Amino acid sequence: MKMATAFSTLMFIANIVLGAVLALGIIQQGKSAFGISSVTSWLYFGISIAFFISGGFLNFLSKLGFSLSPILYALIGIYSIIELRLFSNLKVREGMRISIVFSLIFIALLIIDFFYVKNAALIPLFSIGWSYVITLIVGYKNRNIK
Repeated sequence: MKMATAFSTLMFIANIVLGAVLALGIIQQGKSAFGISSVTSWLYFGISIAFFISGGFLNFLSKLGFSLSPILYALIGIYSIIELRLFSNLKVREGMRISIVFSLIFIALLIIDFFYVKNAALIPLFSIGWSYVITLIVGYKNRNIK
């Protein structure tokens, strides 16, 4: 259990940084912010893989759920790369629509975790869940931007 506690504490702090970069990236439609979030999420993917391998994937998944698992960080990395590519090609409308889809996926993972791991779902909810909501709101508001 000490490994799960150490991992969740580390990722709570790290998710605040990642959430801020994701929120700023979608608000500013900036490709540099998504470049930072891409690198950061792949780094967190490596960290979470190391923690999951050392403590057993099923053990961690049953205690912390999907919202802190390598699955989520891989999805955030893929999302960041797609947004980086779209914003660098000045396809802001498509980028905003993709942000809606991915933020709904991320929010669905938080909801699944809320029912699956109960109290442990509060860690990602407070650390990075707010950025998913901001991404959804800004993406929906700017979905037809030119």
